[in-house]
Amino acid sequence: MGRNIKLEQLDFRLLKVFIAMLRERHVGRAADALGMSQPAVSTQLARLRGIAGDPLFVRNAQGMQPTPLAREWATPVAGALAALEQALNPPSGFDPAASRRSFIVYMTDVGQTLILNRLVSRIAAAAPGVRLRMVTAWEGALAERLDDGALDLAVGWIPQLKARKTSTLLFKDRYVGVREAPPRGRPAAGPARYAVADVPRSAHQIVAERFRLRALEPVVTSSNFFMLSELLAGTSLTAVVPGHLARLWASRRDGLRIEELPFQLPGMSIRMHWSAGNWRDEGIDWLRGQVVASVRDCGALLEPPRETRRRAGTAKT
Repeated sequence: MGRNIKLEQLDFRLLKVFIAMLRERHVGRAADALGMSQPAVSTQLARLRGIAGDPLFVRNAQGMQPTPLAREWATPVAGALAALEQALNPPSGFDPAASRRSFIVYMTDVGQTLILNRLVSRIAAAAPGVRLRMVTAWEGALAERLDDGALDLAVGWIPQLKARKTSTLLFKDRYVGVREAPPRGRPAAGPARYAVADVPRSAHQIVAERFRLRALEPVVTSSNFFMLSELLAGTSLTAVVPGHLARLWASRRDGLRIEELPFQLPGMSIRMHWSAGNWRDEGIDWLRGQVVASVRDCGALLEPPRETRRRAGTAKT
């Protein structure tokens, strides 16, 4: 913006408020995270806005969203604060049992269904004071939110992050069909009738796009996968879903059959991503280990089905 800011105009608390607002996008939650009153945070934010000559955060339906200048500041300010804190307070070890830390984790909704209950159980047992804030939608680029400290981890099939070096593969998967099995002795009725999820701003939009390319018209299109599960009862619909989700449904409900699809869809790599700036953060290292262990706890849900059926008269293309 062409405005020169002198270092002596700033202090540590102002920058802490700035980073807390980046993470929380809400004055009240930022105040809680900092152990300050809400009026005190508002006062500091007003002071910082005056110094910057910019509103820094503006309100919309998703909360207080950073302006372009705030986004420009985010990564260097977060990095500088982290370096200063580490220099003044060298890591003395993360004690899960004593910690009262809060972590912010982006996780796709399908990932939450599979992993989250196991992750919460593990954390409750090992670190009862630790808190998780889970988000499934985020304003702006996830890579920036990881690097500016607004997110601690991002978990899921997130192609926009595939080039990052700070990630680890959790498991791979592919799409399958899942439907209610016909009564014994009665053949499946006619050609497959599909239900798909066209999830906004998600890699899973590829399914609906591939249907359109093949000039196929799903009988039902939903904005999420979980509505599809309810549609299977008493219908001949085949839901197109990730394999681990199909196996989860089948483990909870009798009479579901998992089938191969008659056409190819891209495979999925479910990964965990973090920031290179957190390499000395033992708390995030611990949390990453809990995520990996929670995935391991899923067991057979992540293994390919032993008997995936292909619909009669169809062939892969």
